[in-house]
Amino acid sequence: MADLRENDGERQPRFAAGDVRVGIAYCDTEIRYNFVNRHYAEWYGFTPEQVVGKCIPEVVGEKVWAIFQSHVRECLAGEVIEWEFEIDLPYRPGEPQFVHCCFEPERRGDGKIIGMIAAITNITSVKRTEAALRESDTTFRAMFDVSSVGHVEVDPESGRFLHANAAVCRLLGYTEEELLARTVFDTTHPDDRSHAREMLRRMIAGESPVSDLEKRCLRKDGTAVWLRVTVNVIRDASGRPLRNIAVMQSIDAHKQAEQALRASSARLQLALDAAQLGWWQYDPQHRKFSGDARSKEIFSVAADETAIEEIRQRLHPADAEKFWAARAVPLDPVDPKSCAVEFRLQWGDGDVRWLEVHWLAYLEDDLNERTSVMIIGTVADITRRKEREEKVDLLTREVNHRAKNILCVVQVIAVQTAATNPEDFIDRFSLRIQALSANQDLLVKNEWNGVEIAELVRAQLAHFADLIGSRIAAQGPRLRLNPTSAHAIGLAIHELSTNAGKYGALSTEKGRVDIFWGTDDDTLTISWTERDGPPVSPPQRRGFGTTVIEAMTEYNVRGAVDLDYALSGLTWRLTCPIAHALEQDG
Repeated sequence: MADLRENDGERQPRFAAGDVRVGIAYCDTEIRYNFVNRHYAEWYGFTPEQVVGKCIPEVVGEKVWAIFQSHVRECLAGEVIEWEFEIDLPYRPGEPQFVHCCFEPERRGDGKIIGMIAAITNITSVKRTEAALRESDTTFRAMFDVSSVGHVEVDPESGRFLHANAAVCRLLGYTEEELLARTVFDTTHPDDRSHAREMLRRMIAGESPVSDLEKRCLRKDGTAVWLRVTVNVIRDASGRPLRNIAVMQSIDAHKQAEQALRASSARLQLALDAAQLGWWQYDPQHRKFSGDARSKEIFSVAADETAIEEIRQRLHPADAEKFWAARAVPLDPVDPKSCAVEFRLQWGDGDVRWLEVHWLAYLEDDLNERTSVMIIGTVADITRRKEREEKVDLLTREVNHRAKNILCVVQVIAVQTAATNPEDFIDRFSLRIQALSANQDLLVKNEWNGVEIAELVRAQLAHFADLIGSRIAAQGPRLRLNPTSAHAIGLAIHELSTNAGKYGALSTEKGRVDIFWGTDDDTLTISWTERDGPPVSPPQRRGFGTTVIEAMTEYNVRGAVDLDYALSGLTWRLTCPIAHALEQDG
């Protein structure tokens, strides 16, 4: 051993390194230890001084020597031996240790073997880690394969399937062998491929730690199924992607529910649009109002959320008390009851609009798992409806007033007709009532907004309709008579046409009638002129017809009638103030 140390002095520092975590020993050809380091000696329960000079079997024991013996002989014969085995070491009783052994022959300069160097490393922790990894991998594979959720492993470069569990095969309708011959993009819907590629690129490049997306995948039968795919990249120590692990879950039912909800919302919105309703909600806790585009338009607000005070300030003063009284009705979210109120609101442009609001209260869970009352409702702009209601109310009162007046007129017609023409009372009374009815029809048709003179003339000459344009000329600008003057002038034209048909220009084949009307400054003029008929002479007595075309007309329009029984034909001319005869917009 002294010679060894002298010849191999350079080796001694390496052997003697106490911090080396490898057990190192040097034996001569007689298998006696010439050198051991601390780690080697401690494995067998000795110090280095206690080991040096002893034979290997004396130190390691017969059981271990039985393992070493053949390898020691082979090494001293010139072979480099390397192997692993499991043994019991004194410093870890009852805990078998895995060791890695390397025996290398030691030679002199002439090549003669003079001993062997043994390097023994305890690899128990490595072996146990490997076993744990194998067990973990086995567990992972078992969970991977039997999970009800789809799992796949994918090559990050090509996107080719490396492994797919049964759940994925069921989702896509392929066998695992069929999937392994495809890439994930082969099974992705064409419309979603570019997005899927970009998400995967960003994740592999490290721009995103995980890829989580919803996409459509194509089944083997060609049908599409919606999946939620979460992908993680497995990298090596240098950060190079090794494989992608993806979890795939079907969200088809969720997507169908979303589509059904969107369709339902669209139908609801269509119904609201058809009814010209807007929907809104109000949060009493924060006193905030919000709603759809139509409700914001109706309430004349622009922001998505508006403080209720802003709307309150624009309430019509006459409706404010009614509005707040309706709002103060106790809310019962358990048994909600619909509330409604109509009120006027001033718009931003100063216009005042009538609104009709309906609402219900309900309980809503907030993020803190507490419940708060929310109010949901609809709103409609009922300005036109209110205007129509006011107009109907006005017309109802007007009709009531005029009905009384008409009954008075009928009574006068009846009395006067009976007094002046008792022999043909029925015929003449019926014709006069028909003329009055024609006037009434025109007024009703025009919603009591008056009657155009042209319409009135045609209505009263209905029994001579075939002569209008040939033997009867009716000309004048568009002028609208008010209801009172329409009644009076209509009856006058009726009497004039009746007399013309019996005695005047329309009683022959050649007679003609010219009817003209127009205005001059503040005066309205209407004339009736007959010509080419039989000779005319003044009546021997004044009947009701004369009263109608003169006195009654003059009285109702505050005007004057000029009646001329010229031999060539009767002429009737009415002049009156425009203000008493025409509608204000006429």
